[in-house]
Amino acid sequence: MSSSRKMMIFFTILLIVGSVIPLDFVAAIYGSVITRDATDEAIAILNSEFHGSFVSAQFTGVEEQILLAKKPILGFPIEGDSYVILSSGDARYVVTGNGTYDVESVGGVSIAGGQPATGQDIYDVAKLTITLRVPYGAKVLSFKWRMVTDDYPDYNDFFYAYVVFPDGTKKIAATLPNGTIPYITAIDPYLTPINGEDGVVLEDMSPIYTASVDVSQYQGEQITLVLEVGDADDDIVDTAVLIDDLKFDVPVTFIYTRMMAIMRIWTMYFLNFHDEFDEVYTNATVLGVDNETLALAMEMHQNATQMMLDAWHTDNLNDIKLRAWGWIPTFPKMHLVRRAYLTERDAVHMLQEAIKSI
Repeated sequence: MSSSRKMMIFFTILLIVGSVIPLDFVAAIYGSVITRDATDEAIAILNSEFHGSFVSAQFTGVEEQILLAKKPILGFPIEGDSYVILSSGDARYVVTGNGTYDVESVGGVSIAGGQPATGQDIYDVAKLTITLRVPYGAKVLSFKWRMVTDDYPDYNDFFYAYVVFPDGTKKIAATLPNGTIPYITAIDPYLTPINGEDGVVLEDMSPIYTASVDVSQYQGEQITLVLEVGDADDDIVDTAVLIDDLKFDVPVTFIYTRMMAIMRIWTMYFLNFHDEFDEVYTNATVLGVDNETLALAMEMHQNATQMMLDAWHTDNLNDIKLRAWGWIPTFPKMHLVRRAYLTERDAVHMLQEAIKSI
């Protein structure tokens, strides 16, 4: 279909549905390429167990090409309540069911010969980069993705996902079952019609695939995941990729061991401060620290003790000493262990500072 005919269809649709599509959707002005922080989008993709691995994120492209989405479509979100759509067109139209998805270029980034598989010129490139610290014990980084497109069978829009390691080497993350980078000609055997499912107006979709990269050599180091979508040959007929559940495959036993090590350390610190409190409190009383400070310190001490008992599911501090370094029938509450340690520490430090000021 020619560009002029597509433009005529676009304006006809605007006249018909203009009253029900938000004004900012039908009056979108494209062409302003930006580079901005993309923390929210990265967190939406990250599996909730690995938010602590996040370092930074950056998006380059036209603002409308990336969307943090929550509307359930085509099997997404996979983990949590949100996911990201990265598009060579306007990503918002994927979830709104707006039939004008393909009528114009967004005026984005163009790269001569930039198609990673065919070497074609590319247009409207959207790139999301996410830097992560690889957890100790992690073997593989993975995420889920699905390609949706109107591009078949005319052009070669693509999804290029790869990881850059600290030594500068690069490893492709997302491939098709035949081993190639996902682009329209190669993905043809795997596409199925969408047929308006979940209100999505694009024509075809791939299965939901899992991208993965071996990161076992880089535990404790920073790596960068690059997610890139673009138009090939034309800048009108668009493709988008739904992305979610970015995670590491840290074994459960490793996570358990690591968490227990941390909680044992916090518990040890708490017990040390707890033993120190009585002596510091007695000295503070003898030296004339004011009653208000003494009362606050005692309240913090008592609260910290109760939190630690609750965390370890017991009513005896001596029992905690046995549980912390022996077999643990019940997993302690990590947040209470940490709060108890910090509260007890602050109570001792407050008394010590009060004594110094006398």
